[in-house]
Amino acid sequence: MTTHKATAERQGRFWVVSIDGLPDGEQNVTQGLTWTEAHENARDLVSLVLDVEDDPAVYTVDLVPADPVMFEVVREAEEADAAVQEAEKRRRVAMTRAAKTLVGLGLTQAKAGRMLGVTHQRIAQLAPKAANKNAKKKSVAA
Repeated sequence: MTTHKATAERQGRFWVVSIDGLPDGEQNVTQGLTWTEAHENARDLVSLVLDVEDDPAVYTVDLVPADPVMFEVVREAEEADAAVQEAEKRRRVAMTRAAKTLVGLGLTQAKAGRMLGVTHQRIAQLAPKAANKNAKKKSVAA
């Protein structure tokens, strides 16, 4: 997969985007009224110039602001967001393990939930009770 760096500069009401890595002599500038539109137009331009399908598996466009202050605060926010997502992933793994362990040690879902600060319904989602293998299936009258 190829990543194309695109730099956006505010000009009046528009974001003007220059895209690196396109063949010499080809159009490498587009614009958008919003950040999202500028990013979409940059992807479209790469797709048209390189004659490739607009597919994230084929290429990406890394759009960054040209202004150094904007770039720094956006980068900082993206890093913080990535840290939050990673922490949430670790939290889900730890909560699932804790719920399964506590229920496996004989605590009720309600008691396990109180220990972990969540509802018993959440514990039921994280550590569902195993179905009784010896239970007879009830027949349903037609």
